[in-house]
Amino acid sequence: MADANGVLIGDRYQLLELIGQGGMGRVWRGVDRTLGREVAVKQLLLPQGVADEQRAIRLQRVMREARAAARLNHPGIITVHDVVEHEGAPAIVMEYVKGTSLAAAVAREGRLPVQRVAEIGVMMLKALAKAHAVGTVHRDLKPDNVLLTDDRVVITDFGIAHVSDATMTLTHTGTLIGTPAYMAPEQLEGKPPTPATDLWSLGATLYTALEGRPPFTADTFSALCVAIVMQEPPVPEGAGPLAPVLAALLTKEPDRRATAGQALAALEAVARGEEPSSAATPGPRAAVAAATPGPAPAPDPTPAPDPTPAPGTARVPARAKPLPGLLLRAMGCFVLVWAGTVLPWNDIHNWGGMRREALISGAALVMAAANTALRPRRGAAAIRIFSFVLLNAVLMAVAAWIWPIGHGWGLRGITYNALLLGTGCWALWWWVSRRER
Repeated sequence: MADANGVLIGDRYQLLELIGQGGMGRVWRGVDRTLGREVAVKQLLLPQGVADEQRAIRLQRVMREARAAARLNHPGIITVHDVVEHEGAPAIVMEYVKGTSLAAAVAREGRLPVQRVAEIGVMMLKALAKAHAVGTVHRDLKPDNVLLTDDRVVITDFGIAHVSDATMTLTHTGTLIGTPAYMAPEQLEGKPPTPATDLWSLGATLYTALEGRPPFTADTFSALCVAIVMQEPPVPEGAGPLAPVLAALLTKEPDRRATAGQALAALEAVARGEEPSSAATPGPRAAVAAATPGPAPAPDPTPAPDPTPAPGTARVPARAKPLPGLLLRAMGCFVLVWAGTVLPWNDIHNWGGMRREALISGAALVMAAANTALRPRRGAAAIRIFSFVLLNAVLMAVAAWIWPIGHGWGLRGITYNALLLGTGCWALWWWVSRRER
């Protein structure tokens, strides 16, 4: 169907024009000859090199799930009219929406206004709530799958994305089909998708609309997956009052992520030009919320005490705020590096003056920065400890190569230092994580 202008499929739908093509298939503008209306026809591409029996099973499941998606009836969800088989592959017939995708709008206009993005988010959330209520999870929500018209925001590919995991998530060569930049951490880890999965993708989609780029980018697929699972997104510069809800939607753990109700209340407030109330705005759950400047918080309704103490009473000093976790980790790692200079295999006692101080302090600063940047989120404790030890082994090897600080180490010294410093930095991370809960 690569060159199928004028082809009739299902004895009813005539293909007129190829309007889109991607990893999951091709999209055609067509006409329903029975009813005389325009339609969009998407042919799904099943993996090559699959046995006929397995191919038939996958085809049946695509047909079954696409028919289930056809039962979704909401103005924010593209209507599926029919699903037919053509040339051994499923073709899904949908309503033809005349509009532009959110991805195209961002590419053309750059950052979209905050209030407009909030309005888009409200309509998307209402459509997702309808699908989730009947047990349908989109799984591939992204700007390309959001169509904008004069009076509608329409999510496309519901039925197609719903079956992607079962039919074509991996090709026979192991290539992922989908859009990893908008996939939730648990989805990349192979866990079953839930409505919370779509809420993450919603947050990533709205972030892209506000910033003109997705929250996570990388040069390779592996690096992108690591960033999504382990790192926090960059602080959005143009999110304004939407920053807290973006942070809550992009929370790594699904059970701590903002609910649809919380997100909807916050988005509706911003769409009306108001500040989200404390009840509507999810609490800060990620660094992106804490680091984003915003309006001053609403005053506490509790009356403030008289600033002048009564006679004979002492003024109670305000409780000092605890140091930020990242600063504590950096300071602790810096101290650990200096403490390691007294160990017998770190033979630097013959040095003196500024040379010794400068080299050790420089190495300590680099190692503190690297260990503080490492924030493992998932996996067994042994894997997390190993990640710190491996990082410090690399740092120690580089230090031994560049500076005279480790000329006498050898493999033994590098190993001992990496084990001790890596375990110590892991313990700092563990303690700080528990402290901030």
